[in-house]
Amino acid sequence: MKFLLAVISSMIMFFQVDLLAKGTEDATKIIKKAESIRTIERARSRVSVITVNGKTKTRYQMSVLQGSERRAYLEFTKPKEEVGRRMLAIKTRYWSKFPDSRRVVSISRKEAIGNSAFAIADVFQMDVDDDYSAKKIGEETFANKRSYKIELNAKNTSAPYHRILYFVRAEDSQPIKAEFYAPSGVLLKVMTVEKSKKIIGMMRPSLLKMVDHVVKGRVSWWRTHGSEIAKVRDEVFTKAYLKGR
Repeated sequence: MKFLLAVISSMIMFFQVDLLAKGTEDATKIIKKAESIRTIERARSRVSVITVNGKTKTRYQMSVLQGSERRAYLEFTKPKEEVGRRMLAIKTRYWSKFPDSRRVVSISRKEAIGNSAFAIADVFQMDVDDDYSAKKIGEETFANKRSYKIELNAKNTSAPYHRILYFVRAEDSQPIKAEFYAPSGVLLKVMTVEKSKKIIGMMRPSLLKMVDHVVKGRVSWWRTHGSEIAKVRDEVFTKAYLKGR
């Protein structure tokens, strides 16, 4: 009898571990699909970022080039004083060049886009494999649509955020909302998808709203005006290109 109970106990533990692994695998797939919808590889996009902070309102316009293997290049086109400012992302490494300098400097993935509530890491596709472990922790309803609630916990200290709650619509994998938390548990900011439209063959977020919970009163909107599939040369994703143009 004791042997039988031990066998049953081992089988239960095996199935529990198997279900946990399956749940983690499913959650990772959900996030990867949502992120592939939110940010497009091998594409050129025209975007603007509007930020309101009290009585101050600013607007930036940028060109964003997305490559494969989590490489991206961002260049400010307006206002005039920001023309020449550029940012480069290659997986987990980020650099910037400012308009009044030819120096290329390494920057944190938490670096803000101008004075907005958007960080440079928010613009590019999330690295679920290396930066976060994903787990489905529940479901919520948005606009009468069922959505998965995914918890992302940082695997290392270099990840942009310690913890993220990411909401994905169940029926079509559309990203709905993301909440970003500090190690202390403090809510840093909340991003919501305000509008979507057909971009490169499918519905994608076209207007994102970021509410800053640290800088009270600061709210930013990221609008994608247009995107197209582009063959971006590898040389674009180099520090030499960032410096030399």
